[in-house]
Amino acid sequence: MINKHKNKSISLKIIFGIIFISNFIFSGQGSAGAKFLQINNGSHGMANGGSLIARPGLLEAVYYNPASIASIKNAQFYATHIDYYVDLKFEQVSFAYKTPFGSFSVALFGLLSGEMEETTEENPTGTGRMFTANDLAGQFSFAKKFTNKFSGGITAKYISQSIDKLSSSGLAFDMGALYKTGILNHLVIGFAFRNFGSDMRYTGENLQQLTSLTDNVFEDEDVKIELSSEAYSLPTAFELGFSMEFSALIPGEIITSASLHNIVDQSEYFSFGIEYHYFEYMYVALGHGNMTALINSDLSDEDLNGNMRGISGGVGLNLKPVFNQSIWLTYAFEGHKYFNPIHSFGVTIHL
Repeated sequence: MINKHKNKSISLKIIFGIIFISNFIFSGQGSAGAKFLQINNGSHGMANGGSLIARPGLLEAVYYNPASIASIKNAQFYATHIDYYVDLKFEQVSFAYKTPFGSFSVALFGLLSGEMEETTEENPTGTGRMFTANDLAGQFSFAKKFTNKFSGGITAKYISQSIDKLSSSGLAFDMGALYKTGILNHLVIGFAFRNFGSDMRYTGENLQQLTSLTDNVFEDEDVKIELSSEAYSLPTAFELGFSMEFSALIPGEIITSASLHNIVDQSEYFSFGIEYHYFEYMYVALGHGNMTALINSDLSDEDLNGNMRGISGGVGLNLKPVFNQSIWLTYAFEGHKYFNPIHSFGVTIHL
């Protein structure tokens, strides 16, 4: 009994120690690139306002906290499609598998433009030449239960961005943990450090040009030079989350989740989600991606500092009664301050 209390005390000290340190790491606001890494990934995550930092057992939640897959059962496959702004498409496929040593997950996701026509100052309506702009990431995650209450995980991801004949690539890492307290309606505490990596820089043919090394009019041989683009950092973040389960007045259960997000290029904000589960057959969720904006509608764009998310929601339906296998079809929407809502469609198969 003494050892159990001691282990619990050590786990809590580690969690809150990391939280305290993070306030110094992210105390200032900065700028960052690779913004597609901040999209609320997946229908389940989008419906809950991106608050899945402390939701164990969900493959979708590995995007928010790699420790989430430590509690999966057997194997899962997940795919999602998001209709993003200006005809952009966000696509993702992921797979997770549980072994005696821990749980593994691989995923590929990206924001894709499709073909676009080039425009210039001389040809504002288009030159006829087509190009693409794509942001892609592939990641590998591992998570393990260290005790029946504490689990941890890590993700390594390769990031690639390209536009026309320019490209940039780099490595980043996520680290997270979950602690099931066993009290207060199955309270779970989670935290995640996300998108830690070196700065990225664009290179490619679009930065190359010909120039003369001399003003001598008789010297007509130009040389090829390549300009050096400015380096940009990744959207590093520390996120703290909580989730709780409640008995519903009708058959089923209610799961609430809340998260604090501290991101290098945004003001600190809270997200929140609430789900009603009708056993393992259906769920309905409602959330908000920026509770500060919900509470205070008079905030200026400067106060919001880039986070224009609003109310979100979604639904999931399990086709197990039809196919005798757990196959979840999911849908979600996410509102924004100045644009129409975006929509996400997904499927999760429990193998």
